[in-house]
Amino acid sequence: MTIFKKLDAIREHLRLQPEAPRGAPSPIRAALPPETGKRLQKNLSILERDAERLAALSKRDGISQARLLSAALDAYEQSHADEAV
Repeated sequence: MTIFKKLDAIREHLRLQPEAPRGAPSPIRAALPPETGKRLQKNLSILERDAERLAALSKRDGISQARLLSAALDAYEQSHADEAV
């Protein structure tokens, strides 16, 4: 297995996409309004692999991990709202 095949396997496992060219804002980042509201610190106990996925996805999309968690919560709520209808 070549180095590139190993990297491709890791990307596929982590569901990473190749990075967008520098200078072009991520479509996700461009569409999000600025973060506002009260902030608080939560100590979350999550699996190490989930923490790595969280870090990789936030880096890939150029957003904070807090914003990524917020988007995941929104998507989760929306999926359950769609099921209730």
